[in-house]
Amino acid sequence: MPNLNNYRSTVTPTWCPGCYNYMVFAGLQAAFSALNIPKHKLVINYDIGCAGNMADFLNTYGAHTLHGRSICMAMGEKLVNPDLTVCVIGGDGGIYGEGLNHLIAAARANTDIKVFVSNNYLYSLTTGQTSPTTPKGSKTKSTPNGNLNEPIDAIKLIENINPHVFAKRVDGRNPLELNKSIKEAMEFKGFALIDIAQECIAFGKQLKS
Repeated sequence: MPNLNNYRSTVTPTWCPGCYNYMVFAGLQAAFSALNIPKHKLVINYDIGCAGNMADFLNTYGAHTLHGRSICMAMGEKLVNPDLTVCVIGGDGGIYGEGLNHLIAAARANTDIKVFVSNNYLYSLTTGQTSPTTPKGSKTKSTPNGNLNEPIDAIKLIENINPHVFAKRVDGRNPLELNKSIKEAMEFKGFALIDIAQECIAFGKQLKS
C-alpha cells in the first residue's frame, strides 16, 4: 500500500476550501509513492503563486524560486546531477508568463524535468489579474474592458517546438485522469509538461461574466 504521508510535511495546506491544488497535491504524492522515488533523490522547484505554496506542504528537497525562474533552476539541477528526479510546480503566470523563455528552452533541449502547471487562467494570488492564458475578451481586475491579447496554448506551443516531448492538458476536475497523467509524466524519459486546467474558487467567476 503506497504511503502518501512519506512525502508530506507537517504543515497544513492553506489553499482556499475547494481549491484544485489539493488534488494536484494528492496526485503528486500518489505518483511519487507508486514509483517509490527516494526522497533524497527527489527535488521540486516551486514558482511564485498559489501552486508554489506547495513548497511548505511537501517533504522533499527543493527550492521556492523567484517568479519565472523555477524551470531554469530545475535544468541546472538535472545537469549537475542526472540521477535526480527533478520537478517544477507553478501556475500559468510564472510558467507561461515570466518563465516562458525557460519553458521553451527546456522543451527544445528535451531536458528530463517534469513541469506541472496549475492553470486557472488568472494571476489569482494577486486577486485575479489577466494572465498569459486568460481568454481573449475576458473582463478581469486588470482588464475591465476585456482582455485584448490572444491567449497562449502551451500544449500546442511546446508540441510545435519539440514533438518528441510529453505535453498534455488535463481537466483538474477529474482526479483519476489527473493522477494517471502525473504518473505518465513522471515515467517519461525526457521533458514533460502537464497543463492542469482549473477554476480559481475565489476569483475565477469573473471569467464567466
